[in-house]
Order: sequence, then structure tokens, then C-alpha cells
Amino acid sequence: MVERIKKILEKEDMVPSLFADRIGISRATMNHILNGRNNPSLDVVSKILIKFPEIGTEWLMFGKGPMYKGEKHFHQPHLFDDFAYKTETKPSKMPEEPRKIEKKPEEPRIKEPVSQPPVIKQPKIEEFRYEKSSAKIIEKIIIYFSDNTYENFIPE
Repeated sequence: MVERIKKILEKEDMVPSLFADRIGISRATMNHILNGRNNPSLDVVSKILIKFPEIGTEWLMFGKGPMYKGEKHFHQPHLFDDFAYKTETKPSKMPEEPRKIEKKPEEPRIKEPVSQPPVIKQPKIEEFRYEKSSAKIIEKIIIYFSDNTYENFIPE
């Protein structure tokens, strides 16, 4: 909103102190708004709209639509725009270039040595002998590993 207030100052050919006097706020308040220390309050916005009735409310509040009421506005579509709002005329100025975000170089990470899981000796099948004539039959063998995993073996 600060950029839009600055644009009003530019279009109306006014200095901030004269603008503050005209809308009825202190010069210090105007200075704080323009320097980004404070955001304009609803009271400041309403005073601007009362003293400058030709300024578009939606433009001042949200940056949508034309700056002046009755003026046609070119709307550059944006990824997150609501497509219900469409008006077309010539653009009043070139769209601003997107800001470039500088990334700090990442600090190298110290890699911890990867420990190998312990080698588990697989028992030979001969160690699991059982008699086929026995009344007990092995249905399933479950092996639990130290990393909290397991495997099921179902004999054929």
C-alpha cells in the first residue's frame, strides 16, 4: 500500500508534508508510513479516499483495478488471481520484475560413517530337521533382525 500512496503523491505532484496536511494526519505519521515504520491505518486510508474521491478504493486497498475511478485498467493475469475479475485496456506501466532471492551457500555437512548391519549367520537347513511322521508340523518361521525388521519363511 505504501507504493500506491507514493504513486498518489507522484500523480498529484505533492510532497509528503503537503499530502499529510491535506488529508488531516500529522507529518510524522506520514513520514513513518512512507519509510515503512508503520502501515497505514484504516483511518489514514479513509482520509485519503475522502480527500481524493477520484482514487479507486479497490486499487488503494488491494492494488486491483484502476488507480482512478472510471479509468479502464489492464490486468496482467497472475497465477493466484481470481479469474472473475477481468478488465482490459492499455497498461499504465510495465509490470515490475520479480525480486531475486539470494541464497546463502550451504555449509558442507559432515557425513557420519555408515555402520554396516551385523552379519547374521544363516543356519543351514539340516539344523532344522524334523520328522515328517510327527504330529507337529512347522507352519512358519519368523526371524527377527536387530534393526526391528523381520522375515517370514513358510516351508513348502
